[in-house]
Amino acid sequence: MNHAVLALAAAGFLLLSSGCSAEKPLAGGSHPPVTLSSWVVSWDRDRGIKEYEETAGLWDGISLFAAGFDEKGNFHFPKELENFHPKGDVPLYLTIVNDRILSGGKTVEKDREIVAEKLKTEESRYHHVKDIIALAKGKQVDGIEVDYEKIGQDRELMNRFCDFTRMLDLEARAAHLKVRIILEPSMPMDLPYSEGPEYVVMMYNLYGTHSGPGPKADRKFIEKTLKKMESLPERKGAAFSTGGCLWQDSHLFGLLGGKKKYITENEAIRLAEAHHAAVERDPESAALHFSYKEGGSSYDVWYGDKETMNAWITLAAKHGVTYVGLWRLGAGQDMGGVRK
Repeated sequence: MNHAVLALAAAGFLLLSSGCSAEKPLAGGSHPPVTLSSWVVSWDRDRGIKEYEETAGLWDGISLFAAGFDEKGNFHFPKELENFHPKGDVPLYLTIVNDRILSGGKTVEKDREIVAEKLKTEESRYHHVKDIIALAKGKQVDGIEVDYEKIGQDRELMNRFCDFTRMLDLEARAAHLKVRIILEPSMPMDLPYSEGPEYVVMMYNLYGTHSGPGPKADRKFIEKTLKKMESLPERKGAAFSTGGCLWQDSHLFGLLGGKKKYITENEAIRLAEAHHAAVERDPESAALHFSYKEGGSSYDVWYGDKETMNAWITLAAKHGVTYVGLWRLGAGQDMGGVRK
């Protein structure tokens, strides 16, 4: 056999093997139905409500984001979220986060200490549950959404958190309130969580201001997280994030470089148009990305559009997810083409 024949045979083998192993680009398509909800945030209330009103038929639930804590550990509810109620019988949830508003207006985000304080003993957990129920009833919402972050590395605290979810579920049922628990993808999911609440795992920020350029989620990340979620009780959901991120002069996986900031889809589109950038769709994430140069610096932008959202929703729904939350209303995302 001569060298030319060997070369052709090798090329054919490589082509065949690569063709067998390559996955189709991640894309939206038919899938089992999901319920879809989003958040109206206090700092962007007017735009959030406007977008909700324009797309009201899309949503099966809306969450008010968010109640936190003041310096003394009491609940702080933003006045911007007062007196908003969705149209018809769409359930309204109140999101409670472990952010702390200090005197002078400074905010401590994702404060682990306030969660540890509230869940320290059985008695403190009971009082915290009662306070949550009272707040929810006072704001006339239909459900409670607990979003306590940066606590997953403390196993003892997580066990107390599981006990707290059981208490909350029992008291909420008695008060005719729904319960949803938001979990970070890094949190342990093989714990004795209460069977009653709905559990929603955040499937975003795979890349962001903490890293170099890349999509907020991709196929591998979503599938890995879905596999981890198999340990959770049956009512499971996924949360995806709209928008994207911009990186300036990013080198060494984002460890070096200039500014990094989150941007909306509309901001990304305007940047691409202004710099005549060629926008491409990544086959592993369905996210869009482009690069440009300005003022001696190079910039990378990754973001999602409605096709990205539909691809992520399709992948999650095919793996048994029945609820999807999209972060957030008023962020300049084209929600009209999202399919549930």
